Amino acid sequence: MSRIWPVVRREYVERVRSKAFLIVTLLAPVLMGAFVILPGVLMEKQRGRALRIAVVDETGVLKEGVERALANQKADGRERFEIRKAEGGTAATELSALREEVLEGRLDGYVRIPEDALKTSQAEYHGKNVSNFLDLSLVQKIIGEALLTHRLVGEGIELSKVRALTSAADLKTLRVSTEGEKEDRGGSFMLAFLMAGMLYTTVVIWGQALMNGVIEEKTNRAVEVMVASIPTSTLFMGKLLGVGAVGLTQFFVWSSCLVLAGVFGGPALAALGLLPEVPATDVVALLVFFVLGYFLYAAFYAAIGASVNTQQEAQSLIFPVLMPLILAFVLAPSVLSNPEGSVSTVLSFIPPLTPILMFARIVAQRPPSWQIGLAIVLLVLTIAVVNWCAARIYRVGILMYGKRPTLPEILRWIRAA
Repeated sequence: MSRIWPVVRREYVERVRSKAFLIVTLLAPVLMGAFVILPGVLMEKQRGRALRIAVVDETGVLKEGVERALANQKADGRERFEIRKAEGGTAATELSALREEVLEGRLDGYVRIPEDALKTSQAEYHGKNVSNFLDLSLVQKIIGEALLTHRLVGEGIELSKVRALTSAADLKTLRVSTEGEKEDRGGSFMLAFLMAGMLYTTVVIWGQALMNGVIEEKTNRAVEVMVASIPTSTLFMGKLLGVGAVGLTQFFVWSSCLVLAGVFGGPALAALGLLPEVPATDVVALLVFFVLGYFLYAAFYAAIGASVNTQQEAQSLIFPVLMPLILAFVLAPSVLSNPEGSVSTVLSFIPPLTPILMFARIVAQRPPSWQIGLAIVLLVLTIAVVNWCAARIYRVGILMYGKRPTLPEILRWIRAA
């Protein structure tokens, strides 16, 4: 330990003092906060002005109900739609006049309900912007309700009964836990995805930093001086621990910012359903899988750095290492949606995928303790094998220069070192 500590301290202090570390560590929480909050703010700004629309009803029976329903829609106490009356005349004349108003910017769009809409259930929206999906989905819903209401009234059912029978359900989602029940409108999903992103980011950043450090020391021959007084196995482990401590420090800062956001922005986030309860066991799980994930992938990065001579040569070897991590991040939403499924369970036991997918299962719906324990054991065994192989590659490759070794040569290093 006395020989490893100087290496750990050097790797840690050198990176923590760098401007890049300070910028990324402090800027990332700001960017993550903006990523979560900014879309909602922009959406509210977009709703600052009501959507100006007109309704052209060629059936002659739906216009009044559709216009009334649209006019009654509100967001934060403000009207979402401003109904403009179409000019009289034939439907073709109305549509032509409304089209000119849209082109001149005096109207945002208009709804056309064709003459056969009661049979086909089809309608049209014409506007310069047809990407405001929230408003348009609401228009679609209102037209659908109007069609259904007219059909049921036509069958002899009183209008008051139609409205009572077709009232939409308001589904409240409550997360059940041993501590009780609490409403969750997607906050757990967002939390799991955010923390999985943090885990992915830190592992990639500091695995890459470890690899670049190994390549740099190998290029400037500084490693030859080091191995003269320190065994390569000690140097390898010192680098892993030192850079891992830097990643853990950054991870702690980011997690602290997340906690502070929950403390000071709690009421606002809770109102949006973005502030679920975070059990202490989830925090422990996040820390455990971060450490294990780092040691698994950092060993790969260190082995790559030792076996190549330049960063350009390393790029062709990085993708196969990153592929499982990228795949885990891509699969995370599917696992979150069905954490107890057989596919999700099997995937979470595959060691390269375990750090992200098992953590996602824990946050979404805690699996049995034996599954968590088995996943950790498999991951630890894999880490032991990978680090053993990486240390042997590092021992030979760190002093090799010139042509990049082939895969058979690297395998010989593992067997012979």
